[in-house]
Amino acid sequence: MALIVASALGFASIGPLGKVAYRGGLSVVELQLLRFAAAAPVLVGVAAARRRGRTARRQRLAGRTRLRLLALGFIGYGIQATLYFSALSRITASLTSLLLYLYPALVAAAAVGLGRHRLDRATAAGLGLILAGTLLVLGLPADPADPLGVALGVGAALWYTAYLLVGERLTEGVDPLEAAAHVAVGAALWFALGLVALRPELGDNRGTAVLAGLAMAMVGTAMPIAALFAGMARVGVTWASIGSALEPVGAVAISVAVLGEGLGAGTVVGGTAVVAGAVVLPLVAARSGPSPATR
Repeated sequence: MALIVASALGFASIGPLGKVAYRGGLSVVELQLLRFAAAAPVLVGVAAARRRGRTARRQRLAGRTRLRLLALGFIGYGIQATLYFSALSRITASLTSLLLYLYPALVAAAAVGLGRHRLDRATAAGLGLILAGTLLVLGLPADPADPLGVALGVGAALWYTAYLLVGERLTEGVDPLEAAAHVAVGAALWFALGLVALRPELGDNRGTAVLAGLAMAMVGTAMPIAALFAGMARVGVTWASIGSALEPVGAVAISVAVLGEGLGAGTVVGGTAVVAGAVVLPLVAARSGPSPATR
């Protein structure tokens, strides 16, 4: 479980580190290209080492499967990260993280709509907690929230939901760490294309911004992904999902402590409801079968 907690806290650092990088002058595209260009080789190396360590079966991925996973990273995770970090440039890291955590409710609702899961009382309770908590966060903000930033944050949660539902199908039978490595490479290609197309200008304080980007790559991307899958192998998907609910808590705590963001009543009460709902839904999912192992 310590690996799951470490993973959640690593992911929680992404928003605050993004704010530091923005203050140093990096754009969304530059920051994300730096993040995935640095994290992808690490994940590819870890996946390769894990593959070599398996003596029973060493199946190579088919070329078509590799292309699908790269496309999942390019279109799926690339666009989601663009939406999330565009929101982060306009609203607080705390609010951005809590808006993203709409996705457990959206995934559960989509699963019900697609007939993969039935709507029982526990599922409804989890959905209600997350939605009510989000409304409290938005209705009682510590600081005025930019409407476009909020819309981008909700868009990130919606796109992430679609990414998970599609990813569940595309990664079936694929080692999760291998899939994560391909997704990271695909996302790096997305932002490399964005850099060529947009050609943004670097700011003055490049050193601090680059260090924040590299920290995001290692501490906020490569390490938590590897720790998540290692922890999941030990405690299972359900407990991994529950432990991952610490992510928005960690994001809010880091944002308040490091960035000096305000902590209003809506953030406290609403954030607690969001986390509670994110804990309830994995418990419900465990009764109806395994959930996707994509992050």
